[in-house]
Amino acid sequence: MRPIHFVFMLSAIVVAIVLAGGDSKLSSEDGFDMLAHLDAKVANQEDVKDVRCWSSFCKLQMFLTEMEIEPAAVASRIDGHMELIQLIWEDSEGGDSSGSIIQAAEVSAVLSRNFPHATSDEGTTFRFDENELIIVLPDAIQDYSDTIEPWRLLQSWASHHTDASGELTLSKQFDEDALQVLYKFLRAYDLAILKHAKSIAQQRKLSKIDAGAMEAAFQMESTRKGESG
Repeated sequence: MRPIHFVFMLSAIVVAIVLAGGDSKLSSEDGFDMLAHLDAKVANQEDVKDVRCWSSFCKLQMFLTEMEIEPAAVASRIDGHMELIQLIWEDSEGGDSSGSIIQAAEVSAVLSRNFPHATSDEGTTFRFDENELIIVLPDAIQDYSDTIEPWRLLQSWASHHTDASGELTLSKQFDEDALQVLYKFLRAYDLAILKHAKSIAQQRKLSKIDAGAMEAAFQMESTRKGESG
């Protein structure tokens, strides 16, 4: 019995290690926890990337945007992204996926429909209106990859949808591949929205991006999405 018992215990350990692995891809029906996955992404990013503290991140944003961002505008930006991710989730939730997952294909379709953009060797181009095309250069995206911000935005949004025990209350969760699509989108789009806010601030003859300019940038996107839906 001892050899059998040993084999059984060894098998259990191997299974536990596989299930605990950060790279395993499980559907929500099999136990995938979107919030736990996002927590792990933020923690892993903090361990390997350079830009960690909030003040350094804000300085990087202003360097890449080439305009100072007022503290109130920083808060407005976060609020805008929370609403943005919520809109993407609501649009994706009604897609073709059955059960409790939202797949990458559905998220990609929502992003293409509501937030026109294209990626090439020259960078990622976003169209905010007929008169404004914003290009986010590859070097800027690479610099932004040294921050945890796209994962942190997704983590914050998910945390707003938890109950008193910390369990997610969403009817559907983004699966791992869908979260990766959102991460890549937000990594470039966050910089584009900052440049869009800068353009609005300049039109208003402001020397800094204020809360009003930031709110206007997101409001234009929200209005355009509502019209397209």
